[in-house]
Amino acid sequence: MRNLVRRLQKLEGRLTDTAGLVPHSDAWFAFYEDQFARWKVGEEFPCIPLAVIDRIVEGADHEEQARAG
Repeated sequence: MRNLVRRLQKLEGRLTDTAGLVPHSDAWFAFYEDQFARWKVGEEFPCIPLAVIDRIVEGADHEEQARAG
C-alpha cells in the first residue's frame, strides 16, 4: 500500500498544478484546504489531491484524540 501511495504522490507531483503552486508545499496545502472548505458548502471544484485529503483526515483524527484524551 505504501508503494501505491508513493507512486500516486510522485504522479501528482508531475502534474501541472493550475494554481501554479509547488506540490506538497505549505502554500499548496493551504490552497487546496481552502478549496475543500468551499466544496463542503456546495461550490464545485474539479479535484482535491489525495495528499490534501490525507492531511484533512489526519487533522480530524488528532482533534478527536485531543477531545477524548
